[in-house]
Amino acid sequence: MQESTVLVVEDDDAIRYGIELRLRAMGYAVHSASDGKDAIEKAERILPSLICMDVRMPLVDGITALQWLKSHPILRDTPVIILSACPTDQSAAMSAGARYFLAKPFASEMFEAAVKQVLNPKSKSQLEGACTG
Repeated sequence: MQESTVLVVEDDDAIRYGIELRLRAMGYAVHSASDGKDAIEKAERILPSLICMDVRMPLVDGITALQWLKSHPILRDTPVIILSACPTDQSAAMSAGARYFLAKPFASEMFEAAVKQVLNPKSKSQLEGACTG
């Protein structure tokens, strides 16, 4: 079985590091970016299985990066979980093509369930409180 690759896009170092640790503990290969511009460049290069992305970041925000990803012929089907401390970002994220929206702070269990569900949609994981597309 090939290891899934996850791209974590978060400008807050502590949050990014925590997400990276959780994903590595789950057995995923992890790459990271600190803004939407870097995320687009890395996504084109590594073709991740999943992208977990913040919204409010420098250079290119998460919604703009998501819209670009969804217009890219190779990356358009890459699932994206949007992570944001601002609940008003949910509508824009889902409209732009996010697979899930998780409000920060979120429980580790909720994050893990969302990742597993996205990477294995046939699983019976329950995502109470998460917004799915």
